[in-house]
Amino acid sequence: MNLDIVGTGDEGIKVVNATEFKPQFDQLVSLNERQQLLKVVSPRGKAANSDHYPFYEKGVPCFFIYTMGGISAYHDVLDLPATLPLTEYDDLIKLLTDFVETF
Repeated sequence: MNLDIVGTGDEGIKVVNATEFKPQFDQLVSLNERQQLLKVVSPRGKAANSDHYPFYEKGVPCFFIYTMGGISAYHDVLDLPATLPLTEYDDLIKLLTDFVETF
C-alpha cells in the first residue's frame, strides 16, 4: 500500500492498480460503501508513477492511493503542511485499516 498526496480528499480517492487487482479493489469499495467514509473510491489502471511500481513488476499485489479534491498546491511554494486540510485523512486511514484486517 503506497500512500502519497493524501492531504485532501474532498472528492474521494484514486486507486492506481485497481484494474490489475480487481477483487481487492472491489473489497475496498465494498468496505467504503458499508461505512460511508469517503465520497468515492475511484479506479485507475496500472501506472509507473510512484514507489509501488517496482513491487508490481515483481508480481506483488499493490495499490498506490492518492486523494482528490481540495487545494491544488502540489510541489509548489504553497505545498506546505500548514496549507493541507487533511479533510479525509482519518477516514482514509480507517478504510485502509479495515481493508488490511480483512486478510
